[in-house]
Amino acid sequence: MATRMTPVAGALFRRLLAPWALFAVALATSPARAQDLYHGITKVEVFANSAMVITPIQAEQYQLVIYRLDALKNVEAAINRNIPKTEAAARAYFAANQAEIKRQITPAVLNGANGIAMARHYKLDRIPAIVVDGVSVIYGVTNVDQAIAMVQKHRGARQ
Repeated sequence: MATRMTPVAGALFRRLLAPWALFAVALATSPARAQDLYHGITKVEVFANSAMVITPIQAEQYQLVIYRLDALKNVEAAINRNIPKTEAAARAYFAANQAEIKRQITPAVLNGANGIAMARHYKLDRIPAIVVDGVSVIYGVTNVDQAIAMVQKHRGARQ
């Protein structure tokens, strides 16, 4: 006797596993197909927080930018951890370490601020979000290759 899934279980199965199945098929068919995955892709922007694991974190086939939208909060927390408790000691700490603090926090501050500006530009309403070539948005995915496979499948269906 065959076991049947409930409608809720079936919907959950399709929502969670279908994108991964598509990704696996796209990569497993052949090395040439894996290269086709990136055909026409020039830039991928990922919008996430620091708790989300994004893979891969580097790409050779296209420009990959990962924005951590909570970067400013993380910088503030890191600074607050190192501040001495008294005002005089805090002033002395900042005076002595200003250049080093600035050097350490500038990349994260720029990344967070640019990420927030770009998220507003794209009108993103949740994270994680992956924007491919400035036009295609995939929500709820942290694997960049999986998002690209979804975009490529959609592009193929339109042609």
